Amino acid sequence: MKLTIKKLVAILFLTGASISSSFAQAYQKGDNMLNVGIGLGGGFGTPIGLSFEHGFSDKISGGAYAAYASKTTPTGFGDFKYTYILTAARASYHFDFGVEKLDPYLGVILGYNIASAKWTGSGAVPASSAGGFIYGGHAGARYYLSNSIGIFAEAGYGVGSLNAGLTFKF
Repeated sequence: MKLTIKKLVAILFLTGASISSSFAQAYQKGDNMLNVGIGLGGGFGTPIGLSFEHGFSDKISGGAYAAYASKTTPTGFGDFKYTYILTAARASYHFDFGVEKLDPYLGVILGYNIASAKWTGSGAVPASSAGGFIYGGHAGARYYLSNSIGIFAEAGYGVGSLNAGLTFKF
């Protein structure tokens, strides 16, 4: 059976909802979480992302997001290289489904996207750049393998439609 990231996140949420709440909470006020991951989908190549959040309360965290992606599109006469850099503030609301190592959350993002295109080939084609404000949401979960290291998966706004990787809590 093929298991996608969306299905895995859904299973984690459903499992968490069905287990007793006698376990300790995976997320707490004062936690610092650093996510390092790669993105899937979105058509921007293979993006890498970094996000940091600090727990301001037992339910709310906030911090920063940065991501980079590049993609080269060949043509018959040369290549276009597209580069995307996202920087943003983010905030998340954390749920407690009673699963000891699970940290499910929903959040928002507000920031800026810097996009550029560069031509490498015959003929003169000017480089161009664009950018603009970005906003959106995300749904995700972290599962801690130890007190300070875990894995995460998120769906929502970023350089990729799905992002997954490692979480470090300190």
